[in-house]
Amino acid sequence: MRFPVTVGGFSGSLVRRATLLVAGSVVATICYAITIRADLGLGPLFVLQAGVARHVGIAIGTSVMVVGFALVLVALALRSPLGPGTLVLPVLGGLTLDALLPHVPTIHGWPLRMASVVVATWIMALGGAMMIRASVGVSAYDAVMLGLRRALGRPLAPIRIAMEATVLLAGWLLGGPVGVGTVITGLLIGPGIQFWLRIIGVPVRTTTLAARAERTIGVAT
Repeated sequence: MRFPVTVGGFSGSLVRRATLLVAGSVVATICYAITIRADLGLGPLFVLQAGVARHVGIAIGTSVMVVGFALVLVALALRSPLGPGTLVLPVLGGLTLDALLPHVPTIHGWPLRMASVVVATWIMALGGAMMIRASVGVSAYDAVMLGLRRALGRPLAPIRIAMEATVLLAGWLLGGPVGVGTVITGLLIGPGIQFWLRIIGVPVRTTTLAARAERTIGVAT
């Protein structure tokens, strides 16, 4: 993907897109931290990240980076299209989560925990939509999905379902938290991203498979 530059440095367009990417990542990560503190179960990829952190004995943010870069390697092996955002997001998300999580209090009471997961997931979708709108590269998870689609020649929907089931099972076997929050996140995140993309607008460049997939079912974490 090409980015417009000027003699004096990055153009305003690229600066705005980079700012949108960072802001979206921070919004999504704050919501991720809230769902952790609600302790009702996490989304499939988050379950894997938490399972790796628990099994290996590392911080959850470090696990976000480890899992993220493992997915980048898989995407590279599948010759999937990547972008700067693909490489930046694991580091940005991991560092932000480790910095934020100690300051997010544990949420008590079943009604408040349920409400927190619902609201956090919906706002997390806004963060994902912002990262997609920045249009500087798909997430590593989506890059793997696109690579599998290219390699297998199968539709995106069954590939995504298989990926979700695989990471959820792997995360659960590693001790990641699975519960009603997992269901809530799974049901809300996709419609939420589609909703917010209609509000904030889709990327200008929409002709590639990667962009179409991002608009349709991409999840940026």
